[in-house]
Amino acid sequence: MSDAWYEGLPQAEADRIYEESIKRIKSAVEQGMSFEQAAGLVDVKDGDLKKSILGDALKVMIAEVHFMAGMELPELARKLKLPLKVLEDAKKEMLADVEEAAIQKFKEESGQSGKA
Repeated sequence: MSDAWYEGLPQAEADRIYEESIKRIKSAVEQGMSFEQAAGLVDVKDGDLKKSILGDALKVMIAEVHFMAGMELPELARKLKLPLKVLEDAKKEMLADVEEAAIQKFKEESGQSGKA
């Protein structure tokens, strides 16, 4: 198995590339591109990393536009030109991620370790 393209990069550099990719997608969508068109602007060769960036970008937009700004998911789906099911699935995954992070934080703060 070959190393991912970002293996060996300083963490700050990998973070910069990740954050720039998210910003590029958000900016393109704000300018009227579909999510898929905006995703095409991300030039990351590693397929797994690109998939992660695209998934996270979608989750960020759901958090900012749906949860924070109050836009309903069907309207956001139209804006992004994505099927509603894609947004619903991403929202469920995002909420599961938040739940898992909260459980881990609780375990750390309470001194618990291992599996429950």
